[in-house]
Amino acid sequence: MPKLIVLFYGVESPASTLAEAAADGAKTVRFTEVDVRAGSSHEPTTGRRYKSLDSSERLKEYDGIVLAAPAAGEAPVELDALLGALERAEPVGVFANTVFAVLGGDNTTLLGRVARLGGIIVTEPLGVDDPESRARATGKRIAKVVEWVRHAQSHEHSHVHGPHSHEDHGHHDQHRP
Repeated sequence: MPKLIVLFYGVESPASTLAEAAADGAKTVRFTEVDVRAGSSHEPTTGRRYKSLDSSERLKEYDGIVLAAPAAGEAPVELDALLGALERAEPVGVFANTVFAVLGGDNTTLLGRVARLGGIIVTEPLGVDDPESRARATGKRIAKVVEWVRHAQSHEHSHVHGPHSHEDHGHHDQHRP
């Protein structure tokens, strides 16, 4: 089952609202397990209580990671520390098949840091003006990409461990004579 974590950061409640919207969108993709976490234990919430991320190590358990942060300025201190820890501690390629998304505006610095982790980045859809609708669409989009990556990996795994035809996986090659 694809696992997705949505982390929100910052002192403003819009980050938690975007996180909730992204989680709602991701949950519309069948079989996706979604976990919403606060980036630190003292994050404000919109009436809901969230667990905080206990360590950067936990992120390796997820197929997809959505980061929701304030739209402007520097990354929150906790998010900066998390990304720094991941950049220093994780071996190259550990996040190669992890799908990432960043919510909360055009934070190119944050996107650049996420890109250095080596994963697959899913961007927010163009032409959607409402931030919550955009977050919901991004959540759905990242969950679909996670599903595709896991599916491709299952094919990769089966080809490594034995000769299987596409028909063994329920696929039909329409280009066969």
